Amino acid sequence: MKTVGFRSVVLYLLLAAFLGGVGFLTVELLLNGGKWAMQPYNGHLYAEESTVELGEITDRAGNVLAYTDEDGQRMYGYGETNRRALLHTVGDSRGYISTGVQHLLSARLSGYNPVTGLAQTPWAGSGRNVQLTVDQTACAAAFTAMNGKNGAVLVYNYRTGDLLVKVSAPGFDPEHLPEDLDTNEAYQGVYLDNTLSSSFTPGSIFKLVTVCAAMETWPDSWQERTYSCTGSEEIGGEAIACLHGNAHGEQTVREALGNSCNVFFARLANDIGAQALQAKAEEMGFNREWTFGTVPISESEIDLTGCNANQLGWAGVGQYTVLANPYHMLLLMGAAANGGRAVPPRLTENGGLSELLQGEETLLTEGEAAALRDLMRSNVTDYYGEGLFPAGMNVCAKTGTGEVGDGKAPNCWMVGFCDSAEHPYAFAVLVEEGTGGIESAGAVAAAALAALN
Repeated sequence: MKTVGFRSVVLYLLLAAFLGGVGFLTVELLLNGGKWAMQPYNGHLYAEESTVELGEITDRAGNVLAYTDEDGQRMYGYGETNRRALLHTVGDSRGYISTGVQHLLSARLSGYNPVTGLAQTPWAGSGRNVQLTVDQTACAAAFTAMNGKNGAVLVYNYRTGDLLVKVSAPGFDPEHLPEDLDTNEAYQGVYLDNTLSSSFTPGSIFKLVTVCAAMETWPDSWQERTYSCTGSEEIGGEAIACLHGNAHGEQTVREALGNSCNVFFARLANDIGAQALQAKAEEMGFNREWTFGTVPISESEIDLTGCNANQLGWAGVGQYTVLANPYHMLLLMGAAANGGRAVPPRLTENGGLSELLQGEETLLTEGEAAALRDLMRSNVTDYYGEGLFPAGMNVCAKTGTGEVGDGKAPNCWMVGFCDSAEHPYAFAVLVEEGTGGIESAGAVAAAALAALN
């Protein structure tokens, strides 16, 4: 009898495990069946003779960015510039760009459902189509203004979260694949989306973080602190120099930010201290795992553990171990424009990337946001020039030139936002191996904003 009872218990346990496994697989099928069905390793889906037809992808104005023609071929929007500008947003036919809509929403575009699988059904219809929030014209304008350089451009509405411009380079024309795409070094990195999946030396845009650390360290007197700059100063046994060796004299924070004075911010960082500077950077989103819908974002990084005075000085001006991701910088600018709270960007007009499941992120206090708005607005009016941007946008901005070594020209940045109810745009622009923050990144930002005006 004991043997029979023991066997019964074992059978019940096996039955429970079986039912649990079936339940788990059923839930996984419902949640992830579409992803399994549309994986790039299912080569027949991406072959020329495939019978799987993907729906249309359009921009916010209804311009067609990708569609399937009468012969079952995947085609892309009108004009090579448009196609190249939106490559990493739309994706490629082979499914190699993992951040593209054609990969992320492949199940939806195919009309997949758990009952019929990938079989084409008459009721799927327009439900397979996806409308994006991006503006094709503005994306093309930003891409053109990059003038053949690699980099990343992001612009979004910091009130609604609509992602209006999303451009990454290098790339290629998805409608006319180069024969040597996978062998020519000139195309190295073409499948990587620099807006989401890369981090770069930020240079002077990080001085905004150092300013916020100063606000926290000396809440009542940070604006009154002054340092003198003679163009170069020995800190921690080695020199820290300003760009072109410019001597800026005695300056306040406002003047030093406009002049982008390295000496000032290196001394400021040392007075703040490594621990406090790193803590403030982390409050503002550094060393944090961000996601865009289901897409993991390359982290913005800072590590000041055991640094000396010279290294801390360089960190305070955005060098040393500091790296910044364009998507994170966009969120930070959205927060500065929006009273400290960053509205999460979204790419689809009608859902599908889980953006709406993410709530607002508080990256700054209201006071810090207001102070940055004032300081960055002063940069434009007193240093960069209002004429750089379209009239009436009230742009607040900060440039940066991140030195990368190896004989390469610097990463050129401009981050900012429009302090305008009619133009609630925040932006982050990176141009690799550029000539300067204003000349390279500023020109791209201006072109994108003009196209949205």
